Amino acid sequence: MAEASTQVMLPVNGLDLKEYITELECSLIQQALDDSAGVVARAAERLKIRRTTLVEKMRKYGLQRKETLSNI
Repeated sequence: MAEASTQVMLPVNGLDLKEYITELECSLIQQALDDSAGVVARAAERLKIRRTTLVEKMRKYGLQRKETLSNI
């Protein structure tokens, strides 16, 4: 497993781990999609997951590919 480059500190009041992980996953998926110009296969490669897994996660979280000028 890759080591995280920054250490996250647990807040004094704690946190909702499931919500935190979901938000982190959504953010990373959106970044991969943006960096890949919305090409799901390339985004999946960047995340080191299968394209079908990424599509399922996008559906689960309601994430969409950003429309580019060439897609309009």
